Amino acid sequence: MATTITVRNLSEATQRSLKHRAVDHGRSLEAEIRQILDDAVSAERSPSPAALIMAAAQEFRASLQSEGLESGLPPRLPDEQREVPW
Repeated sequence: MATTITVRNLSEATQRSLKHRAVDHGRSLEAEIRQILDDAVSAERSPSPAALIMAAAQEFRASLQSEGLESGLPPRLPDEQREVPW
């Protein structure tokens, strides 16, 4: 399904930047703009790295609790309070 979109009032600087970017990527101006839009939309659907880390941490916490290890890992001490075994 083809859709035509018209963008009005782009600054000269934006147009120049888009053209340079298209040349750098070996694409036409239209293909470059299409890629920029596709990337922007797909980035919205993809979870951020921070969200992935938080989800993994929650899974880890839940697995500890299901194993009866609700206290989890011992608290971490600052470096100056830890004994070094050597």
